[in-house]
Amino acid sequence: MKHLFIALFLVASVVATAQNYPSDWAKYTSDRYFHDVESASGKQAALELARTSLARQVQVRVSEVSQMNKDVVNGRSTIFYSSSKTFFTDVDMNLAETKSYYNEAAGKYYVLVYIDKVAACTFYENEVRMLISNTDNTLGIAGNYIATGFKQKAKAELEKMLKQFDGAGKSFFWLNVFGFDEVQLHRYLTKLQDNEQTAKQWLADLEYGTTYCVVCDADLFGKKYLKLANEVKGELSASGCNFVDDPSLADYVIRISASARKYNEFQGAYFTYVDATVTVDKSATSQRIFEDEVSEKGSHTINYDEAARDGYKKISKAIVKMLKDNIKL
Repeated sequence: MKHLFIALFLVASVVATAQNYPSDWAKYTSDRYFHDVESASGKQAALELARTSLARQVQVRVSEVSQMNKDVVNGRSTIFYSSSKTFFTDVDMNLAETKSYYNEAAGKYYVLVYIDKVAACTFYENEVRMLISNTDNTLGIAGNYIATGFKQKAKAELEKMLKQFDGAGKSFFWLNVFGFDEVQLHRYLTKLQDNEQTAKQWLADLEYGTTYCVVCDADLFGKKYLKLANEVKGELSASGCNFVDDPSLADYVIRISASARKYNEFQGAYFTYVDATVTVDKSATSQRIFEDEVSEKGSHTINYDEAARDGYKKISKAIVKMLKDNIKL
């Protein structure tokens, strides 16, 4: 084995010497590198020739990968590869390195331009790993916001997160170009797609924003007054509030307990008071974030019932104002 290694090294050295550039450049001719060596009387001219030739080599591989991705019509892998066509004429030379040598006998400059495929894969893999880490963290933060009732904050985090996926296709595309392990590439791809789908699903669930449930118990002299809950929800809906009937599905539960009481009759007019207690609880934590009481006087010329209804109309507006003033709706 030792003799074989020496023989190969001597052959490489002979070839390099015959080509008039340093023998240690021979290692860059392996499959690990995209490479090209050019010579010219001027260093800049040789460099431009080498970079152009190297770009053509990479372009061939880019075209191969682009065509391969174009043929992938099934499966979620097309999500991140769908933008690969934008790289048909875009050759990534940012990772190219150069070496130069002046051969006095020949009177020429020799320039080596190469891209280390392993180093390139490491560069783009780090980008993918960073994106996975960032999206994992964002999902964790958004999940905590959702669990504690801060759905608007969760929505903002998720919307910001989705923008990060815009550049993911480029990293995956170049990993493919530079020969990254296909099995690991698929793992990364699947993980990111799962994170993206989770974010989109959560955003769909949050489409209607913060939700409220109004639980109302209103008494009008022994009879249920059913209009109060609808009057309160109607006023709050105008402010963009969304309601559910099940308290367990709401972000906040508004509880109203109200009752009418007779006050007096004076010169053919009936007067009543409607008293109400209002509380607001955050469902996720069972935390009471607001509690207060309010009373409104009602009057009518027919009877106490009509006077009480007048009081309920007034108190519904007072309750809405109270809620708007004290909690974020």
